[in-house]
Amino acid sequence: MPIGYNAVALSDKGRARPNNEDRVAHFQTQYGAVWMVCDGMGGHAAGEKAAELAIKAVVNFFHHTSFLSYPQLLHEAFHEANHAIYTVAQTQPEYRKMGTTCVMALYAGGFVYYGHAGDSRLYHLREGRLIQKTVDHSYVQFLIAQGLLTAEEAEYHPRRHVILRALGISPRPEPEIAPEPIQIQAGDLLLLCSDGLTNMLSNRDIETILNLRLSLRQRAYELVQAANEAGGYDNISVIAVEFYQQA
Repeated sequence: MPIGYNAVALSDKGRARPNNEDRVAHFQTQYGAVWMVCDGMGGHAAGEKAAELAIKAVVNFFHHTSFLSYPQLLHEAFHEANHAIYTVAQTQPEYRKMGTTCVMALYAGGFVYYGHAGDSRLYHLREGRLIQKTVDHSYVQFLIAQGLLTAEEAEYHPRRHVILRALGISPRPEPEIAPEPIQIQAGDLLLLCSDGLTNMLSNRDIETILNLRLSLRQRAYELVQAANEAGGYDNISVIAVEFYQQA
């Protein structure tokens, strides 16, 4: 039996930032559904420009490319986004040094293929259990991997917001494409989000909200509200996708 899905995307500027530099996208392609969350950086509208350029480049790529393997499609899509941002950043002084994190997922043939650059994340909820599928490309995550920092210490580290990979900051990006896709089952839920959510809420907090007996849109809204209530120090963006058995 085929599996269908419902998707909800929300983005909020939070309680501390004057504008929203996050961008979210959900669109259909000849290959399947694509979801993206981009968290721009650069200031003075450069961050939102970078995020917008990334999404526009990826949409254009998927609508005009010849078939590749699904992981290769994602890899090339990230490179197209990077090229679009880097080109503008090098030619327009007001956008110099702009960039964006990005998490992207492609749903095709019952599988979700995904990749990311930076600290925007993808989570998979199955049977009530939340699994973080991406590992942040951040300085504190690097220290954790080296055994030099604990996860608890990372929450308060002065350089916890420093990311090591992003799109647009160099001519050659380093997106990380997952080596294996997620085989989707009815009842599964995916969450793509910016760090404005995960810096405010723990994985346990997120899991609790996603397991509430509410509509998908209401649960997405509750995530954003909870992050705001915890401080809302950054823009908050989420895409929640719930899969169901079609009749």
